[in-house]
Amino acid sequence: MRRIAFFLVSLTFLATSRAQTGELQRSTISVSATASVTADPAIADFRLSIITRQQEATAAFKTYLDTYNSLENSLKGIVDSTRLMTDNLSVTPHFDYKKPEQVSPDYYQVTASMSLSVPVSDLNKALGSVTSVEGITINGIAFRAKDQEKLEIQALDLAVRRAREKAESIARLEGLSDLKVKSMSTSFSRPPIGPMYGMAEASMVAPSVNASSVSVSATIETTYTAIPK
Repeated sequence: MRRIAFFLVSLTFLATSRAQTGELQRSTISVSATASVTADPAIADFRLSIITRQQEATAAFKTYLDTYNSLENSLKGIVDSTRLMTDNLSVTPHFDYKKPEQVSPDYYQVTASMSLSVPVSDLNKALGSVTSVEGITINGIAFRAKDQEKLEIQALDLAVRRAREKAESIARLEGLSDLKVKSMSTSFSRPPIGPMYGMAEASMVAPSVNASSVSVSATIETTYTAIPK
């Protein structure tokens, strides 16, 4: 029985060693590829902010609230006010670092960052409403397609096919076959947030923006394994 057990263990070790040796004999091919897909814009995303400063926290918050309400009123009849979202709101006391003994702050600052999504067809109407309100800063406007995820999938699919074609070409040159994916990493990039407007500029002129096409790029890095033909 001991001999049979030893024989079975030996066979298992031999099979494992062969499998490992076979795996080590596989060559690796690493490639990368990028693909972009473009579509017409459907939605404009505004990045807005309100910053107010007053000696009292309640006064600073009231100034912020008055500005926010003015913005909501300005957007009525043009954009659904529920599309105006507050992403972050903070009240911060400001102390002079040169006065270590200072007990009361010099002032309180209220900072609010907001986002507003509107159909591209209402872009310039919304822009006119936003810029008509004193105290609003437009930090940027970004455009996106109606189905952004679909664009990402299309770009990724195209990048995968390009990477595969590169690997197959290298495999043919090196006399390899049986390509198998060993590892894969992906990333996406989109155009940066668009035009910038300051408060002073917005108060002097009613700007207009031409919506640009939406482009999504996918980059893929893939490592394949292959064996000699």
